[in-house]
Amino acid sequence: MNPSTIYLVSGSNRGLGLGLVTHILANRPAAFVYAGVRSPEKMSALTELSGKYPGRLEVVKLVSADVEGNQAVANIIEARHGRVDTVIANAGIGTTLATVSEVNIASLEDHFHVNVAGTIVLFQAMYGLLKKSAVPRFVPISNAGAGLGGKGITRPLGNVLYGATKAALNWATRKIHFENDWLVTFPVSPGPMDTDMYRNIISTDTIGFFKKWAEANPDIPSVETVSGSLLSIIDESTREKEGGQFVHIDGTRLPW
Repeated sequence: MNPSTIYLVSGSNRGLGLGLVTHILANRPAAFVYAGVRSPEKMSALTELSGKYPGRLEVVKLVSADVEGNQAVANIIEARHGRVDTVIANAGIGTTLATVSEVNIASLEDHFHVNVAGTIVLFQAMYGLLKKSAVPRFVPISNAGAGLGGKGITRPLGNVLYGATKAALNWATRKIHFENDWLVTFPVSPGPMDTDMYRNIISTDTIGFFKKWAEANPDIPSVETVSGSLLSIIDESTREKEGGQFVHIDGTRLPW
């Protein structure tokens, strides 16, 4: 059976990436998924999924901003399927809540390398395969806190590493939209969810903003719930409706 949709999901080792891969395999029986991870040999959860859904999943080594490695993955997809329909650029990092005055520049460079350069390199590698799709989609995972016109930038906490790099990612994605009139592309914010990154943010929040927010919002959505909602948006997206917009998981448009 020829797959109806070929997906590539980066950062599939855990959290949202793993949730997206799991949801696709469980709910889109005609789809095939390439799961991009840094170390394929260590991915026990993906190995289990491969056994549960034989012939529908291939785990590939995909390191952010590794030009040769990303192109090698493109070559694998080209040889097996000849195209990719939906690329979800999920790989990203957000390690601390440092302010601009105290941020470590090496950490800032690391975040730009993964969150911005990594997504651009992935797009460049998949460009030719996306052009061979009847309905090509390139969707980076962003964050509402990256909006310059939103509330996140005014709140009494740092987050310059994640916020600034995701803002740059948003700019690049919107530029991709205007440069490629054949492509559906937009950054999407999944909102908060119960992941390792979310728990790390709470534990490193020295001001207490996120801790108070978490206490006031104990029913944080699961990765499974968020994955399903995100994929509904992505799979139903069009250039006319979502293209070049900053989309929230609830379907609203976020301020840049």
